[in-house]
Amino acid sequence: MIPNMWYAVLESHEVKPGKPYAFTRLNEDLVFWRDNDEKIVVMRDICPHRQAKLSPGKLVDGNIQCHFHGFQYNQDGGCELIPANGRNGSKPRIFQCWTYPAQEDHGFIWVWTGEPRTAYPPVPFVDGLEEHTYATFQKQWHTHYTRVIQGVLDVSHLPFVHAKTIGRDGKTLVNGPYTTLEDNKIQVWISNQPDVGLPAIKPTEVPPPSTPPTLRFNYPNVWQLWLNDNLSQVIIAAPMDDENTMIYVRNYQKMIKNPVLGKLFARIGNIYNRYVLHEDEEIIVSQTPKKADLDIGERFIPGDRPIALYLKHRRDLILAAQEEQPALTDLPILY
Repeated sequence: MIPNMWYAVLESHEVKPGKPYAFTRLNEDLVFWRDNDEKIVVMRDICPHRQAKLSPGKLVDGNIQCHFHGFQYNQDGGCELIPANGRNGSKPRIFQCWTYPAQEDHGFIWVWTGEPRTAYPPVPFVDGLEEHTYATFQKQWHTHYTRVIQGVLDVSHLPFVHAKTIGRDGKTLVNGPYTTLEDNKIQVWISNQPDVGLPAIKPTEVPPPSTPPTLRFNYPNVWQLWLNDNLSQVIIAAPMDDENTMIYVRNYQKMIKNPVLGKLFARIGNIYNRYVLHEDEEIIVSQTPKKADLDIGERFIPGDRPIALYLKHRRDLILAAQEEQPALTDLPILY
């Protein structure tokens, strides 16, 4: 994972009040639950006492209770009760659960991958969708989330993988694409055309476009396909582990103002999106290794500029975070 970033990992409705939920996300087994104020809590799914999972337990007085020995932990991971020691007995600080900063926004649960801070940046969701209605579907892919992101930034595969759907116009020639990177956001203007014998225009020679970008990617895992001001698709590539990703696909629209009919329209559009996504899945899950990186032997063409830019900046962010990380001797001791 890229440190010091908000990852969208679940839709909010997947964690209901009243019980813990187990999900594998960010390459860890995590437990998600809501406190008495229904605020989301995200912990490593392990009790520090005897290392049983917390997720099979229950919620008691706003705390999560381990089902093994009844230890209770609050929303900050602090131990509130050790039954064997008595209700007024000692609760040593070594019984501290690892808790992740988390919040909810735009109908997603976001988890922070770095050290806790007093102030956090905003979540990296795309702008301009506040007046839209949407419908969501999800699909698990057997590959690393970086492969998914490579796939949605790939502008050269359309007439081949999607020859019967979004690539049926046969635009095999890739001009550019004109691509920018600013504030951890990649924007891509697609300018593909049929091959009539002219060479493709290099990315550095494409003039700055005057239209909105077709593709937007916000690090670490939010992607948007902009079709027009009324219609967009958003994909969240939620990392599960090194070989699995949960993909959330949302179809956003504001052509139909009635909320009920608008959501129905968005759901119907997702029928087509499911089919297109399945075309991608068959190819992308076959790529090896499962995790994409700059040093795995791939060779790039000019049309792959968005992909190469994504991988390079991802590596730069990871290296920058490692340089900022304090030495082990500077970390606080919990006991």
